[in-house]
Amino acid sequence: MPDFPQDVSVAVVAHNAAATLPDTLKSLREAGCPAARITVLDVASTDETGACLSRHAPGAHHRRLDANLGPSPGRNVCILECPTPWVLLMDADVMVERDTIDALRKAVEAPRAAIASPLVIHADRPSLIQYADTGLHFICEAVNPYLDRPVETRGDDTRDIGTASGCALLIDRAVAAEAGLFDERYFIGKEDGDFTHRVRLAGYRIVEPPRARVLHRSRHRGSWLFYYQIRNRWHVILKNYEIRTILLLLPALALHEALQAIVLTATGHGLTYLRAWVGLCRLLPTLAADRARVRRIRVRSDRELLQDGALVVRADLAGGALARWARSGYERMLRAYWRAIRPMLSPGGESAPHS
Repeated sequence: MPDFPQDVSVAVVAHNAAATLPDTLKSLREAGCPAARITVLDVASTDETGACLSRHAPGAHHRRLDANLGPSPGRNVCILECPTPWVLLMDADVMVERDTIDALRKAVEAPRAAIASPLVIHADRPSLIQYADTGLHFICEAVNPYLDRPVETRGDDTRDIGTASGCALLIDRAVAAEAGLFDERYFIGKEDGDFTHRVRLAGYRIVEPPRARVLHRSRHRGSWLFYYQIRNRWHVILKNYEIRTILLLLPALALHEALQAIVLTATGHGLTYLRAWVGLCRLLPTLAADRARVRRIRVRSDRELLQDGALVVRADLAGGALARWARSGYERMLRAYWRAIRPMLSPGGESAPHS
């Protein structure tokens, strides 16, 4: 059994996870994690999640929130309350491989490394990657170049990555608090990209060691998620992007928004699209304060942080061969636009660097 790092605790955020939590806890036990270092944060579960914990990890801590406001409030509680400098924050449908936690802890010995992210592998297709080498596209969509590619294509080098999935992250608790934690207004959708982007914006690194791997029991999410993805995406842009960036990106953002509206309306989600814009307007009264907080921590500019690349599109919206051809052309156009405007972005952040 591997030695477990003395300065790491594990926090599992669970909602109605009785079917998956036993395997998560078993994987932690096999990785050498003492039960006393595990906290299961139960987000208003109505199933046997609490009973699973007592059966499968006696000695672990059980903390419960009475309202389901998404994973972020629970994640923040764990970041603030865990007793060690580092916390491995996990969802309850994730299983760690035996040497993953040790590999993550060794990776954050690198200077300014504040988060270590494993390779996330499909649990039902364990030869294929779900998330690796991820980043934030300049139009505020995910860049995920290894999606559904064989694990061996990732290579064996540790990489700095742009953003990371929240399903499993080793986090420096002090840096997370400095960066502002997870935004609890988002419920779900973009909340992990927003948080990890702000950590990098504050001058820290996200590292991805290749031998750190987790299996993720991903499941299809229904159309209910569209509301949060649309609303939260725009709030991430308005909260985090520099003013010059937003102005220079307006043509691309407008085109992307028009295409998104057309696709969603054509697939029967036009009302959801309108509701998302109403929801965004409800977040705007605090935008000035939100931007001020980001300015205070900013060390790195949008020019350093944002990127281009292939867009991730849900299978139910991807369409057929003609749609894929059109998407490829659209991505080439976006790439050319980014190359044209990137030199015009601010070379440094809107705020002076801090120590």
